[in-house]
Amino acid sequence: MPVEGKTRREVLTEFRRAEILAAARKVFAARGFRAATLEEVAVEAGLAKGTLYLYFPSKEEMFWAIFRGRVAEMHRRLQAVLCEPGGTEDKIRAGLRVRFELLREDQDFMRIYLTEFGQCIYGGPWAKEFRKLHLAGARLLAPVLAEGIRRGELRPVPPLETALALMDLVKSIVSMKLLGMHENRFDVEQFIFDLFWRGVRAEGAAAGGGQ
Repeated sequence: MPVEGKTRREVLTEFRRAEILAAARKVFAARGFRAATLEEVAVEAGLAKGTLYLYFPSKEEMFWAIFRGRVAEMHRRLQAVLCEPGGTEDKIRAGLRVRFELLREDQDFMRIYLTEFGQCIYGGPWAKEFRKLHLAGARLLAPVLAEGIRRGELRPVPPLETALALMDLVKSIVSMKLLGMHENRFDVEQFIFDLFWRGVRAEGAAAGGGQ
């Protein structure tokens, strides 16, 4: 019987794929992608190893299914908040909030992403796709920065490169926190915003990022 336009078989396939990916996230986060084995994923999922191959041809395909899905969700949420009314400061804050909400929601993905970032972006069969997805996130924020420059709220910084710098700042600070390298307890999201905003805000621009 179709469910929301899908056959029973399609629904069951999607459900089983989601179960496998949830198990893979846990194993990859705990063991590291390279050390993890399909046997461990199968045990976590409660399936025979051979069953995994009916849904994913390799461990690498599991990794990219996880990565693409979470990045696509991040981009959807980011695009939604950036389309809402507000000034440049409001939108930068909202964009940061989306990133931190997703990281808090999925700690396993956060560990995988931070651990595998360098390997994915510099080499491997998916490096080109990874860079494309990474740039897509920056290109969502770049028009907000460009509009802030036009309004005189921001210094004349290069919008795309500045968006990439903010993304890298988030990744670096969160990595430090994950590794226990922070000596003090503080609001990481607010810290990153303040550091970034004070660096890009135009001299003489009103605090509070006007509407």
